[in-house]
Amino acid sequence: MALTKDEAVVLRRLDYSETSQVLVFFARQSGIVRAIAKGVKRSTKTRFAPAIDLLDIGHLVFSTRSPRQQQLAILTEWKQTHAFSGLRERLDRLHAAQYAAEVVAGLTTDWDPHPALFGALVDLLRGLCDAPAVIGLLVAFQRTLLHEVGLLPELDACISCGRAPVPREPLYFSSHEGGLICRDCEAAHVEKRQVRPASLGILRGEGAPEESAAGAFDILNYHISHVMGRAPVTAPLV
Repeated sequence: MALTKDEAVVLRRLDYSETSQVLVFFARQSGIVRAIAKGVKRSTKTRFAPAIDLLDIGHLVFSTRSPRQQQLAILTEWKQTHAFSGLRERLDRLHAAQYAAEVVAGLTTDWDPHPALFGALVDLLRGLCDAPAVIGLLVAFQRTLLHEVGLLPELDACISCGRAPVPREPLYFSSHEGGLICRDCEAAHVEKRQVRPASLGILRGEGAPEESAAGAFDILNYHISHVMGRAPVTAPLV
């Protein structure tokens, strides 16, 4: 079995046996990698069990059999390069990072690389470590995630009639339709959420006060939940 080397972030960690774990990585060149770490929890007189913590970034070496999609990879080496310790200093930072890890795992598929998304995730984790507020950073990451997987909704005009939003008029968002819906078209759509006017700028990536970010987060999380088929369990913590 050939060895593959990559850079990765640890997204999930599941106990497999008394001594082993299944780890879910998001790797720069390999995408989602599910690997079994045999004996990772067992120390001996001559060897300490390596610590592989959630949200760490490091150098990953693994082996796989063909076809990859039907097999767990086998972890052969892990070397942590950054622990992002600032995430553990405040709960809002940690919860934001856990949310990002969950939605990346939920919206990407095994062995499908997204180098730009990997870079955005690393930048987010680094930025959260000393961030005074987290929601604005998280909304920017939601937008990048949706763009990279081809699911960013239409936010510049009504998805039904093409009319640009009018200031002070009610505005809605439909995940099923994939974008904004104006006041004139909203009656024909059952599935929709109202968009706060103050949130529209940050939804479009134009920047806005941090207090406007919560509404934008709710809209994009609603869309992410729709395409994932379930609500992220970490969303209520953010």
